[in-house]
Amino acid sequence: METEKMIRSRKAVRHYTGQITDEQLNKILLAANASPVGMGEYNNYRLTVIQDSSILSKMSGIYDAPTVIVVSAEDPDAMEDVSAGAIVHNMELAAENQGLGANYNMSSVGSIPNNVLPTGFKGVFALTLGQTDEEFVPREIPLDRIKINIVK
Repeated sequence: METEKMIRSRKAVRHYTGQITDEQLNKILLAANASPVGMGEYNNYRLTVIQDSSILSKMSGIYDAPTVIVVSAEDPDAMEDVSAGAIVHNMELAAENQGLGANYNMSSVGSIPNNVLPTGFKGVFALTLGQTDEEFVPREIPLDRIKINIVK
C-alpha cells in the first residue's frame, strides 16, 4: 500500500474475525524491530506476544482480539514511553498494510496477569491485532485538524 494512502486509511479496529498467521506476525515484529528507540537502547525493551486465550480472557479492554502485543521496558520513563509509542505505531502500520485490524491500547496493560511479562519489565503500551472484515478507505483529513504554528 502506498504510504500516504495507508496513513489516511488508518483507523482503530475493535472488531476481529480471526487469528493472524505466523507470517503476518513476523512482519509486524520486524516492523517493531525497525522502530526508533531513545539512544538506540533496544535492550531496554521487550515484546510479549499474547495469543493464549486463557490469558487474553483475563485482560480487559482488548475487544476480544486474538493477539495482543505488549511493549514493556525496564524502569520506563518519558523516553521509554515515547519509544514504546514509536514501536507500537510501526507495528500498527505493518498490520494494516497487511489488511489486519489493529488498535493502540494502553488500558489493557494494567490487566495483564502476573508472570506474563519478563521479570523486571513493566508494560508500557499494547496493540490488539486480528483478522477483520473492516475496510481501510482513505479519508479526507483537514490540514488544520491540529493547529499549526509555522515559524520561518
